[in-house]
This record gives sequence, C-alpha cells and structure tokens, in this order.
Amino acid sequence: MNEQISILLLLPFILWSSLQGILYSNYTMVDEALKIGIYEGQKEASLQGRYDVEIYDDIKGYLVDVHNFDPSKIEVKGTEKITPRGEHMSIQVTIPRPVTSVLGIFTPRNDSPMIVKKEVMSEYLP
Repeated sequence: MNEQISILLLLPFILWSSLQGILYSNYTMVDEALKIGIYEGQKEASLQGRYDVEIYDDIKGYLVDVHNFDPSKIEVKGTEKITPRGEHMSIQVTIPRPVTSVLGIFTPRNDSPMIVKKEVMSEYLP
C-alpha cells in the first residue's frame, strides 16, 4: 500500500520531468522554423519590393511541411505595395501557439496565438 501511495504522489513529478523537455524542444523547433520561413520570404520580398500571394503561400507551405500546421490557421500579412530601395517592409505571421507546459496538455487551450513581426529593407529598384 505504501508503494502505491508513493507512486501516486510522485506521478505528477514523473510526468512533468519526462514531458517538459519534449514540449520545450518542440516549441523551440516551431519558433526556429517560423524564423526560417519568414527569413526566406523576406529575401524574396526584398528583391521584389513587396510581399505577394506567392510569397505568403511559400511561407505557409514551409510551415505545413515542417510542422504539419493546418494551413487555415496560419495568417500571413505583409507590405503589399511596391516599396522602393531603402525603405522598410514588414511582415506578420500568426500561428497557433504550441503547448509549452505539461499542464497545457490536460487543460482546454484558450491561449493567444503566436505572432511574429519582422521588418526588412527593400532592395527593389524600379
């Protein structure tokens, strides 16, 4: 009986210690993939002088391929007007926030989405 009680009392700590590292690793991989996807989109957009649907689709496609996100839950917005060289263009990508805590696995998810905003200088010569 004592053995069962001790296992029952230690079970939350065992779950936390075994799953927390995996969840943190997943979160950092999602964050890194998001940064890489945005960076690749920024390179293309800086040469074109604006963001367009093709660049948005490339970013979404990369995130879907790498982390199996639902494409309908990914929002990408950027500067769509032609921007001459030397001026700044911005992009904002919104994705569902990955679970970062063991408690988040067992509770309903009502947290805010993960929003990343970046700026890049245009290299477009009209």
